[in-house]
Amino acid sequence: MLTIPQFLEFPNDGKTKELCNFFLSILEQKNKTLYLHSQQVSNYSVSISAKMGLPFDEVACIKTAALLHDIGHLAVPNTILSKYPYLSTREFSTYKNHSLAGASMLENIPEFSHIMKIILCHHENWDGTGYPKRLKGVNIPLGARIIAVANHYDRIINPCTEHWQKSHADATRELQDRAGLSFDPDVVHAFLKSVISAKK
Repeated sequence: MLTIPQFLEFPNDGKTKELCNFFLSILEQKNKTLYLHSQQVSNYSVSISAKMGLPFDEVACIKTAALLHDIGHLAVPNTILSKYPYLSTREFSTYKNHSLAGASMLENIPEFSHIMKIILCHHENWDGTGYPKRLKGVNIPLGARIIAVANHYDRIINPCTEHWQKSHADATRELQDRAGLSFDPDVVHAFLKSVISAKK
């Protein structure tokens, strides 16, 4: 498992960090694997953002969104989470609601107003086939595009479903194959550069 030091402070003030830790503590109580996944996605997202040369404030914003991108899973039964991606049509419909649920949990918290849309859109696809709004290309927030790549990679390397696990080589090949379809090609390029350099 690749771990990149989380060197960035949270944006705004200490209350943002306090609220973020509150949500993460609940997520950890519900599902330890999901909690660790959120940490890794945040690490990867920071690395991608830095490689793309984004401003410090934007990187910090994406870091926070990545940490909380899956809080909507608090509304999804663990029986469904543990089966992903082997879900029935009905189970997948329940699973897909987590993006909207996560954004809704934050909608009245001013400290998180800047990340709600990122969390809502992190399962949108570059070609418009994602959910929940079927956004396409640059209409998807950049932070969501970055988290989508980081999320997919970690789901492959460290899946909730043990038998779905693949190697780093398989995961990077899959990202390259899906660049321009599921994922922003520029984000995939930045991710591969950051991960490969970190693994050397």
